[in-house]
Amino acid sequence: MSINTKADFDAIIERIKKLVENYENNVNHYNQYQFYIANGDRISFEITPQSIAHLLGIRLDFLRATGLFKNQNSYNLLKEFLDNSYSVYRQVQEGHLAYSTMFSEYLEEKLEAFEKIIYYFNPIDIEFVYKYDKSKSYQSGEEENYPCDYFLARKSKNGDMYLLGLVKQGNQYNPMTNITLVKDETQISKLKHLLVNQTLTYVNSMLIENPMTNYRNNPHMMITLKLEQTKKLKRYAGYTSGVSIDTSADFQYALNGYLLKDNRINTYKVMCQQLLKAIKEHEIFDIEQVEESIREQFDDKMIHLIQTYNDTLYKDSTNLSAQTSYTNLLEQYKILAIQVEQLKEKLHQSEQEVIGYQAHIQTLQAQDESYQLFQQQIFEVVEKQKQK
Repeated sequence: MSINTKADFDAIIERIKKLVENYENNVNHYNQYQFYIANGDRISFEITPQSIAHLLGIRLDFLRATGLFKNQNSYNLLKEFLDNSYSVYRQVQEGHLAYSTMFSEYLEEKLEAFEKIIYYFNPIDIEFVYKYDKSKSYQSGEEENYPCDYFLARKSKNGDMYLLGLVKQGNQYNPMTNITLVKDETQISKLKHLLVNQTLTYVNSMLIENPMTNYRNNPHMMITLKLEQTKKLKRYAGYTSGVSIDTSADFQYALNGYLLKDNRINTYKVMCQQLLKAIKEHEIFDIEQVEESIREQFDDKMIHLIQTYNDTLYKDSTNLSAQTSYTNLLEQYKILAIQVEQLKEKLHQSEQEVIGYQAHIQTLQAQDESYQLFQQQIFEVVEKQKQK
């Protein structure tokens, strides 16, 4: 992306501001993910505020080094940069800074990919996963320099592909980079460079948890889709040399017979026993109180049955349509809980601003007292001169 005028720079800043605003307003950015990979690995990660600037293509280390900003926290520094972009523009105009050092050379692609790869909802959304091993990449160019351990790929309806690179830090994976591969004549050639000598696999199941909304989902890929996914991996493996496919853990699981035993009969039995108890006692059936190993196997039909029962508790002669159902109230509660947390954050920010204003007022008062004392001293000197 070339930046030649102030209008170009302003347009980029506004675009980044909009992406940051969308990130803040989308409650899904609190999602915590666990991806269970067909090769036996587990990837746990979340899109934290600290990773946003990097994913947007902004080089925070360079901005820190300029000394223009007071914030050291990655996200606060990003916000400060966006709020004070004019001062950065002035520095560029005076020749002290350069856009090429503060923005990634792939800025346009990163901004394009940001919203496409930031949220995952289902294993089938993932086109493929590849375990990246730098030592096995013999291609020249930037492909060798990725510090990532895994890449997750998504494919849009128009054929564009978006890659999210993750690096392992402790037991967690953190987002490190994002790549856009536009559907054109160069897409396959770029994939050849990225995939050479690497290992392909797929996501067979995942767990999504959101502490802000209490949302929890545990989608699995059906066996028929796993077979289709394996065929897809073979097609990608054919793009270049040395590509291996590792789905050993998933198919070992199937061979052991666990998939055949994974039916819903026992789960329905346990659920119905607990639901019957709630019905007899005319109480709300709280899904969260069900044993986690059983709750993880609940499907949409089970959830709907429980919600329907809970909602019937609110039906009476004055509320036959159950407009104010338990499910509706629960959703309203979740929304209000989020709003309360947001208001608490705003209140905290306001309190900090008030503290800052009070400190500033005290400083001004001290300066005023000093000025008055100095003025009195001058008057005394003048009076002495008059008396002479």
